[in-house]
Amino acid sequence: MNICTGKILVFTAVSLLIGITVQASAADRKVVVTEQSFECLHQNQKVRNMYVDNILGNLTGTLAVAKSGMGGVYPPGTVLQLIPAEAMVKREKGASPATNDWEFFALDVSKDGAKIKARGFAEMKSALGGSCLDCHSKAKPQWDMVCEQGHGCDPIVLPGLDVPLLTGAMQKTDPRCASPEPLTLKELAELKRLKELLEKKAAAQAAANGQPAERTTPADTGTAPAVW
Repeated sequence: MNICTGKILVFTAVSLLIGITVQASAADRKVVVTEQSFECLHQNQKVRNMYVDNILGNLTGTLAVAKSGMGGVYPPGTVLQLIPAEAMVKREKGASPATNDWEFFALDVSKDGAKIKARGFAEMKSALGGSCLDCHSKAKPQWDMVCEQGHGCDPIVLPGLDVPLLTGAMQKTDPRCASPEPLTLKELAELKRLKELLEKKAAAQAAANGQPAERTTPADTGTAPAVW
């Protein structure tokens, strides 16, 4: 081995060691989630039908798992969103073994940004009252509790609604985005049906509690309410 070759090998070894150290330190960092962690969906990367980000800066690691056909464990800091008003964030290792360290969020979104309405781990409920964990725990192990088509989770069913069409409409109407995409007539009709469904649910719940029902956000304002 000559001196030049030896220097190259030493430099390569040091570079690899630095890279491993940086990845390890990122994995060990505490994931601090604030309302500023959630931005316009369209500023994030879209993979199939979900939007992904990483608040620790490891977007490459998040995308590698999201795009893998074999699954994998998402790195800490990963943010996954299907619709504007809900999100799941991969917290630091050990934060919540029951949920694979995923924390679930319900968001109130407006042109001014996102407000966290509720957050939690195994105890978190969806807008329809079901357990977030009950649904996500049905994903096959290789998918790290992320529910997509073919992952093993129960499909989202809303009586009388076209859920894929509705999901696309809700993604388009994120009020945090400077220029929301225009809706088709079919999407507008689906949002109207969603509004009617949620109002009936709210009225039934209010009647059971002896309280007046709150009205949901009208579909014609271009802002869709939370669903799941």
